[in-house]
Amino acid sequence: MNFGERSAQRKRARDLKNEIKQLKKQMIDAGGEKAVINRLLGEFEATIWEAGTLSADYEVSSRHISQAREAITRLLDCMGESPAQEVRQSLKTLAETLDMVYHDCSIRQDDMDFQSTITCFKEMAPGYGSEPGSRKDIMLRSELENMKAVLDDASGFRAPDFFALAYYNLHGEKDSLKEMENEQRNIFLADYLKEHFSEEFFAEVQQRGVERQVRELMNTYIGT
Repeated sequence: MNFGERSAQRKRARDLKNEIKQLKKQMIDAGGEKAVINRLLGEFEATIWEAGTLSADYEVSSRHISQAREAITRLLDCMGESPAQEVRQSLKTLAETLDMVYHDCSIRQDDMDFQSTITCFKEMAPGYGSEPGSRKDIMLRSELENMKAVLDDASGFRAPDFFALAYYNLHGEKDSLKEMENEQRNIFLADYLKEHFSEEFFAEVQQRGVERQVRELMNTYIGT
């Protein structure tokens, strides 16, 4: 993160804090109990900030998954007809893109099967074309097909509720999500958020007449 990005992030954090202060005043003025409001808005602020980070990271992952899928499709279509040096450069660029596809809700960095495929791909890619039509080149093509299958699956996943995911990351056992399938995880997170926070929180903000402001804050800082 460069200086400009850090500066923008600090300003965003200050803006959020000011929005929360105004929201707190409105809710207390509307008859809310100060201790309850402080607790709920404290959790809300921390969660919305974490959710924004998760959403931005997921966007980066999704963009690179799309780029990698397109690159692999092009390679599979024309690598046998293109000059070896040109293909090796495309493979190098693909390897750099693949380093950016990871996210806990798409392709996890601790997915050992995918990591094994990536490792084999990176070992074989620099030698592509040194022996045209060799077994190594055939194996490289197979690894590209394997990677594309994983990327295709990940591209079809429904994006998580980032607010629910953020709340769980802050309050739950993060490692317990590892073994869950995508939809199973989404359902679990929604239930957890409702039980531990959102049901009480939204009942309170509705009662104090500030639900619209809360929804706007979520849209501004999470983008959902």
